[in-house]
Amino acid sequence: MVIESHVQQHPVPLSDNARTVLDRRYLLRDPGGAVVETPEGMFARVAEAIAAVEADDAQRATWAQRFYDEMAALRFLPNSPTLMNAGTERGTLAACFVLPVEDSLDSIMHTAYAAAMVQKFGGGTGFSLSRLRRVGAPIASTHGAACGPLSVLYHYDDVSRLVTQGGKREGANMAVLRVDHPDIRAFIHAKDDGVSAQRFNISVGVTDAFMRAVAEGGRFDLRDPQTGAVTASEDARALFGELTHSAWLTGDPGLIFLDEVNRHNPTPALGTIEATNPCGEVPLLPWEACTLGSINVARFWREDAHDLDWEALADTVALGVRFLDNVVEANHFPLPEIAEAVRGNRKIGLGVMGFADLLIAAGLAYDSEAALALGRRLATEIGRAADAASIALAAERGVFPNWERSVYADATLHPDLPRYRNATRTCIAPTGTIAIIAGASSGIEPLFSLAHYRRMGDGTLLAEVSEAFERAAMERGCYSDGLMEALARGARLADRDDVPPDLRRRFATAHEVPPEWHVRMQAAFQAHTDLAVSKTVNLPHEVTPAEIGEVFALAHSLGCKGVTVYRDGSRDVQVLAHEAAADEPVAGARPPHALGAAANTSGEPQRRHLPDERHAVTHKFRVGEQEGYVTVGLFEDGTPGEVFITMAKEGSTASGLMDAVAMMTSLSLQYGVGLEKLAAKFENTRFEPHGLTANPDIPVATSVLDYIFRWLRLRFGAPVEAGDGQVTAAPHASGSTCPDCGAQLEFVEGCLLCRTCGYNKCG
Repeated sequence: MVIESHVQQHPVPLSDNARTVLDRRYLLRDPGGAVVETPEGMFARVAEAIAAVEADDAQRATWAQRFYDEMAALRFLPNSPTLMNAGTERGTLAACFVLPVEDSLDSIMHTAYAAAMVQKFGGGTGFSLSRLRRVGAPIASTHGAACGPLSVLYHYDDVSRLVTQGGKREGANMAVLRVDHPDIRAFIHAKDDGVSAQRFNISVGVTDAFMRAVAEGGRFDLRDPQTGAVTASEDARALFGELTHSAWLTGDPGLIFLDEVNRHNPTPALGTIEATNPCGEVPLLPWEACTLGSINVARFWREDAHDLDWEALADTVALGVRFLDNVVEANHFPLPEIAEAVRGNRKIGLGVMGFADLLIAAGLAYDSEAALALGRRLATEIGRAADAASIALAAERGVFPNWERSVYADATLHPDLPRYRNATRTCIAPTGTIAIIAGASSGIEPLFSLAHYRRMGDGTLLAEVSEAFERAAMERGCYSDGLMEALARGARLADRDDVPPDLRRRFATAHEVPPEWHVRMQAAFQAHTDLAVSKTVNLPHEVTPAEIGEVFALAHSLGCKGVTVYRDGSRDVQVLAHEAAADEPVAGARPPHALGAAANTSGEPQRRHLPDERHAVTHKFRVGEQEGYVTVGLFEDGTPGEVFITMAKEGSTASGLMDAVAMMTSLSLQYGVGLEKLAAKFENTRFEPHGLTANPDIPVATSVLDYIFRWLRLRFGAPVEAGDGQVTAAPHASGSTCPDCGAQLEFVEGCLLCRTCGYNKCG
């Protein structure tokens, strides 16, 4: 099916990677699955569908062409559902929704149905669980006991598992629970096991009062959500410590600062905001959705003037506001309650991508006052232009229907504010896949990497390098193949003495930027943004829970509406986007570190035998409720040569399988297969039993094999020493891969993202 277009199309300057993403996820296909649309055809389809709500044929033609031109120039792109679904009469055009959860079985189940419908058509969902009574609370109508918020969370996770968003990606969700809810401690630890609620991000809704109690070392009351009565009094710092430890362990929970959010609620008469969309950048009332789009700010940099073309930027902002307001009208919503709420407030969120690219072009380090100043000015100018565009639309089309119930209608509070078409105009949203299409860095994040490996269709690994860094390195005379390959394998630019200090700082990647600068940049944009900011504070592996607490406190003090952290290597599914898989040789690379392997020059496999009498190490373990022992026999040099695993009843299936794994591991070690290579294969395997362990160095395991091989690596393993331009990842870097194409994933803006094929997953 090829859709006829009247838009004058011209070629779009797409990278090979962008074309791969479009082919896999965006372009239309025939019933047999063959792609029948070009990227230019996609932009034309979207432009005409969104312009179709204009007043007459002349305006529709004019705006369709203008919309196409901006998208084709990669200056502005709407959120993914709009690109995928506009003009197809299927799916939703909005990405993010918040659904109500009241304290009744009817509400809980109706919301489960609503979530399934939203996700079926391509949206992500957010929920506040704060109105649900605590677990075990009496239910008068049935003489039973309440299941509590966590049971509802896990139920919604199961619902999401059954639904693929618009047939394109897995369901994405956010669950929020107030910090004063009686079940807050269980909620904080809801994802500690690494396997529960994996389709959810979770956030604690904290209040100013709680943060004051933490700062002052006071106590904090938990309250019954039905009556408001105090149910317990907690040591605020102790509770905060549990929160920061869980965030250190897995990246969840994040924080939402509820008082700050509601200080900027444009329609408080309609209700209090209690939840956000899956990535936290859109605080919404129940049943609301928000339409998002982003401007590639790097496209407006003018090298000759060493400044942005602010006038051209303002023109694109105005076009983006009109486009998104049209989307509100053109959208087909999955439920009538959503349509009513969305069109009542007409919230839109215009944001940015390519900010890190802009800083590099301007010669500014991300962690500099000059970069903060540019961020503040950029957010201010975009906000002003968006406000002006919404005012002009209101004069043309009318204000949003709930205007009279908004803060803007109160002349005593806002005597100088004109009338808006949209209750909100700006938002810094995740731009994972649309940034790949635009050839831009994501949102306001620093660069994730300067080089990474890309897997080609034939399985070949090719190193891809940031063009800006490659060009700068060549200009400064520090470019080398060894440098680029080292960076692709995860080396830190900050540790490279062969790169000038100013380049190391200018091209610092996300894990090299000090945490406080991540937060300060988020706050710089938040101060001039209507909704919120999707931003991940990326942290090095060695950061402590106390330091995460400092990040949380700083975000609150600077006026952020929320904060999300990710400690490198903290999840069972590690998301480094650098290192090639351990068993995939790359030209010029050292072989993996093969502990216990003997030199072999004959070309034939040779088995290394253990002595008849040998030392051994026995380790007792517990994974979930399962206990067992692993015994390692050692070669003369102290390296492992055999493994025995004792677990479950002799003769049982579990015991037999463990024996088989132990036997194959022993033979592999004796034939020279390195422990690091074996561990890379067995770590992160997922099956029961799984969960908490008794080992503080491995607090959570996804299976018994995951635990055993992580313990073996910690007890006997060692990374390859850096040298000759080659490094390997630290032992904690397991390097999870994309389930669609096998490339490495990265964690950015609250989501897992594949830069090769565009796969993304939030939660």
